[in-house]
Amino acid sequence: MELTWENANRWQEIVNKDKEIHDEPKWSWDCNFKLDFDGSFLSISSRFYPPILHYGEKWDGTLHVYLLGETIMEKKFECDTLEELQKEVEKFTNHYIGIVKAKLQ
Repeated sequence: MELTWENANRWQEIVNKDKEIHDEPKWSWDCNFKLDFDGSFLSISSRFYPPILHYGEKWDGTLHVYLLGETIMEKKFECDTLEELQKEVEKFTNHYIGIVKAKLQ
């Protein structure tokens, strides 16, 4: 392939065609034809409800961990205070961040 912007963009479209997951690593060209493969493969999404807006007397909700858009872990939380919720959620996520880092080193 002759390296022109037209050919580079065509190649990029072809190789990224089946990459449909939000923020999945994708190929892209940077200035001077530097080639990048960037994106996320792990993400966290959660939602927590305050006691006055929900059915219970505590802060409750669920945290999901996704690998390339697929749920690989789900954790429910129920805490008396907002401060306790913050502590528990961050403790949980930091624990698994440590595991992932250790496995990849």
